[in-house]
Amino acid sequence: MRPSPAQIERVADALVKRLVQAKVVELDVPDTTVRQRFIALLQANFDEEAVIEREAMAEAEKLVRQGAPGIRREDLDQRRVEQLVKQRIAKARGFVL
Repeated sequence: MRPSPAQIERVADALVKRLVQAKVVELDVPDTTVRQRFIALLQANFDEEAVIEREAMAEAEKLVRQGAPGIRREDLDQRRVEQLVKQRIAKARGFVL
């Protein structure tokens, strides 16, 4: 389930605050600029994951329809096949799930 924009904003805000408080980073720009960049990165990450999920669902559906040698179609777990396909697609793209 994709987080709401408000949740993404809260995460970005918490990241900036914690990084500054822990003195991990020293900001040369306003913290709002950094927060907006975090928001954009998080949203892009969730968008890419959604694309991978759609592709995995379509490919898994096709694989289950075709069946697998030695396995009856009704014994194939659609959700498990989707997860395996999603992992394979993500790995091929260098995307960390």
